[in-house]
Amino acid sequence: MPLVRHGDVREREMRPGIRGKFLANKELGATGVSLLLNTAEAGAAVPLHRHTVEEAVMMFEGRIWVRVADQEYEIGPGETVIIPPDTPHAWGNAGPAAARMLWVWGGADPFGDATYLQGEPPRTSG
Repeated sequence: MPLVRHGDVREREMRPGIRGKFLANKELGATGVSLLLNTAEAGAAVPLHRHTVEEAVMMFEGRIWVRVADQEYEIGPGETVIIPPDTPHAWGNAGPAAARMLWVWGGADPFGDATYLQGEPPRTSG
């Protein structure tokens, strides 16, 4: 499916305090890229994990912290963090308000190729 109408894609709760909807991935017909629009409430976080492909996050609203290997960044609107393949990383909301961001992966199945070093994978249905 080459056209994805964002309004037709249902947002799902992926973790407590984190909602998201894929705008491109294998279920939507992509073969080499994934796009995930996320909203994270204050205090929400994703545990340490890694993917086999490169990943990037671009911020729209709010602030998040991103741990990439031994470095930690705090980013907001107009900023992007690039995460190399096979690099342990974690992230969470760094502010008092909801944060909105777009995640991009160089593969069509980012959750399928993820290895969780702490915690559990996100919910992908429901």
